[in-house]
Amino acid sequence: MATRYWIVSLPVQSTASSSALWTRLQEQISKNSFDTPLYRFNIPNLRVGTLDSLLALSDDLLKSNTFIEGCSHKIRRQIEDLEKVSGVNSSSLTVDGIPVDSYLTKFVWDEAKYPTMSPLKEIVDGIHVQVAKIDDDLKS
Repeated sequence: MATRYWIVSLPVQSTASSSALWTRLQEQISKNSFDTPLYRFNIPNLRVGTLDSLLALSDDLLKSNTFIEGCSHKIRRQIEDLEKVSGVNSSSLTVDGIPVDSYLTKFVWDEAKYPTMSPLKEIVDGIHVQVAKIDDDLKS
């Protein structure tokens, strides 16, 4: 059975409060589930722009999220179908040549692909274009 991951985003005010929140989260989870590993998903500070640009981006994110989620489900179904036919285990899947588990647990922001100095809209549009290309590849 494949490993299940939960990605949780928590609001923080500063780097210091980020570390304190991470420590508290680890303590609370270890009290209730001693064998649950936690991995920190470090996301850099991004340029947020103006309130108007954030509101406009909010609408775009709803559409992008729906599209990307749909593509993710198509990919999952395709992988499951291929596994049934070929008998190959999904543990051989990679992301940029890195096994999926390692990619998720040791995630590092790719500054070259997604420059933090770019406006959020450009980053979202770039991700949308990449997923659209993957969707087109899947169709063919």
